Amino acid sequence: MLLNLRINNYALINNLDVNFSNNFTVISGDTGSGKSIILDALSILLGKRIDKKKLNNKKCVIEGEFQLSLKNKSFFNNHNLDYDKNTIIRREINPKGKIRAFINDTPVSASILSDFTSLIIEIHAQHENLIIKDSKEQLYIIDKIADNKDVKIKYLSLFNEYKSLKEDLYSFNNKRKLNEDDYKLYKFHFNEIVDADINVNENIDLENEINAYQNINEILEITRGSYNLFSGENQVLDNLNKIKRGLSKFDNFKGLVDRIDSNIIDLSDVADELVLIADNLSNNSQNINKLLSRQDIVNNILRKHNVNDTYELSKVKDKIKLDLDIYENYEGEKNIIIGKINNAFRLLNLQANKLSNSRKKIICDFEKKIDNLLKTLGMPHAKFRVILENREEANKDGIDNVQFQFSSNPGVPVQDISKIASGGEISRLMLALKYIIANDDGIGTLIFDEIDTGVSGKIASFMGDLMKAISKKTQLISVTHLPQIASKSDEHIKVFKTIKENTTKTEIKLLNKEERIIEIARLLSGKKISDAAITNAKELLNQ
Repeated sequence: MLLNLRINNYALINNLDVNFSNNFTVISGDTGSGKSIILDALSILLGKRIDKKKLNNKKCVIEGEFQLSLKNKSFFNNHNLDYDKNTIIRREINPKGKIRAFINDTPVSASILSDFTSLIIEIHAQHENLIIKDSKEQLYIIDKIADNKDVKIKYLSLFNEYKSLKEDLYSFNNKRKLNEDDYKLYKFHFNEIVDADINVNENIDLENEINAYQNINEILEITRGSYNLFSGENQVLDNLNKIKRGLSKFDNFKGLVDRIDSNIIDLSDVADELVLIADNLSNNSQNINKLLSRQDIVNNILRKHNVNDTYELSKVKDKIKLDLDIYENYEGEKNIIIGKINNAFRLLNLQANKLSNSRKKIICDFEKKIDNLLKTLGMPHAKFRVILENREEANKDGIDNVQFQFSSNPGVPVQDISKIASGGEISRLMLALKYIIANDDGIGTLIFDEIDTGVSGKIASFMGDLMKAISKKTQLISVTHLPQIASKSDEHIKVFKTIKENTTKTEIKLLNKEERIIEIARLLSGKKISDAAITNAKELLNQ
């Protein structure tokens, strides 16, 4: 529900601040007084594009306070916004034309603002009735009347699942990149890598071993020469033993003898290890050819797959294996996905038919109610029909195409309503539709912008009765020039112009009872208000 609207520096409006009740409010005023400017500013607040020609080189601020219900809280949660029962939305346009939007002081994009306001308020003008022209809006009405919320939620879940599975199949088909020749080549490469059984870092280990064997003669010469220096006659160990024997004759050399003895033991171990190394090299020198052959195998495979080490080769192997698995298991996996798609389609089709049947059940009664309302609104020969036909392929709204058809004259067959109905007829039809769905619409505020153009007398009075009835279910604000409708309202706001210091401004006033009488009399008789008009205005207000 719209609680308050504030407009600063927009077109002829300098400062405007108006509160609204939760019932039926009418707005009236002379032609050109600024009624359309107020609604235009409200439309801008709701996300409409801005006509910069109406800005006046000052910062423009349009702000509205709305009372929300808990069902709106999910929108705030989904967009990480602070929820407040009394929520304020604001748009600011600076003199350079930069626009900012806020919900409870949090900056939001224009699209988020539009999405939010579409949940809480609607503005209907005579020639801007999407309900009449848009098949999606028409289907929305049918579902509201049929109370299809739960059925549609289940249907949409099944539709999204079916759509997701079809996307999975499309992606799966694109993954099968190999043809038969590619498969054979990939299989050969994979088997070659597997058969080679290359260990981690084997190329590095082979290179180290081969380097060692390629220097075997020099290593043998060094190890054997070193051993001879240790163990030969008159060499290190022989001389150390001679020194040990000489010093051992005297007790005062015992410490030195122990140290020499320890060194003899260590150096003997070194000499023995040199002999072992030399023997091993001599015994294994014939393996160099095997190592070189293995190195050729490993390096050839690395070069073939353009990698530098065994880690990169393992990744190539895994990728080849994945492509081979997709090719080899393609038909089986494809059949599994197709089976899921067929089952999802079966369930979707069942729910789609349930949704369609629910819509069909209410159409006859819906048509009768609209026909009766149109007769009361001065169209005794009007016929309203709903054509529901199955579409070739289901979409998120089901399997139904809907078309509202209409005829206002006897003998004229019903046709698409957007092609045959006049502006006044569309206005009355839209009012009848809103009357029927007001309980289920979920919109907190409904605004009519002179949808009563072209009607008068008893018909206007009945339109006022319908608006009054709608206002019992949702807040209703109507811009009108008809006294019959103005008299039905709970509150009456007048828009007027003032001229101060050669500057024209639009202002508003909430009328009291006496002021309402005068305004309704003006609507009855024009600028010159007669006594008869005053009397008639009082009678209208007392009805």
